[in-house]
Amino acid sequence: MARILVIEDVPSVMFSLRMVLEGQGHKVATAGDGAEGLDRLRRDAFDVVVTDIWMPGKDGATVIREGRAAAPGTRFLAITGGSPNSANGASPGASPGAGIESLRQEDFGADRILFKPFERQELIGAIDALTAGS
Repeated sequence: MARILVIEDVPSVMFSLRMVLEGQGHKVATAGDGAEGLDRLRRDAFDVVVTDIWMPGKDGATVIREGRAAAPGTRFLAITGGSPNSANGASPGASPGAGIESLRQEDFGADRILFKPFERQELIGAIDALTAGS
């Protein structure tokens, strides 16, 4: 099974992600913010990093960019509920009425992206796809 680092600033979400992934037999480490997550990634090897995008301090896009430099073989799964800058979840600079569906994994440098709220099976499927062949 995979070694997974979950970076999430909301404790209940982090706990839920950890329980689902450990339930699938993965070894899971956690970090409560981007800076802590990058420290862990630089110290330990992970197959996949699951990172929230909108966190205080170092956001998920920064985690992905710096994480790729530190651990080029690691895959990145971004999770997001949209942008913190608008009520409807649009990305900054998006046209009025654009919602989270207008965001793409390329917007953050992720290998895959899941939009909150997502189902347990969507998370499992994304991790399976990212770890296929490893």
